[in-house]
Amino acid sequence: MKAKLMKWGNSLAVRIPKPMITEARLKTGDSLEIEASEGQLRLRRLTRRSVPTLSELVDQITPENRYGEVNVGGEVGRERVEW
Repeated sequence: MKAKLMKWGNSLAVRIPKPMITEARLKTGDSLEIEASEGQLRLRRLTRRSVPTLSELVDQITPENRYGEVNVGGEVGRERVEW
C-alpha cells in the first residue's frame, strides 16, 4: 500500500491507511517508536507504560540521590503522632 509524505507544521507526516491500522491493531493515542537506519523508517508500538511502576522507581534509588531527614519545626495543631 502506498502513502504520501506531507508537511505538518515544521515536521513531515504520513497518513496510515485504515486497513493497515486494522491489520496492525493500532488505535488513536497509541505510542509508537520510530527507528531510522539505512534509508528506512520502522514504526513499532511501544509496549512500555508511560507511568513507571513503584518497583521501577525504587530500583532507581541510589546513595547519590537519597537525602536525609528535614526538620520543618515543631508540631502544630493536631499533627502529633504517637507511635
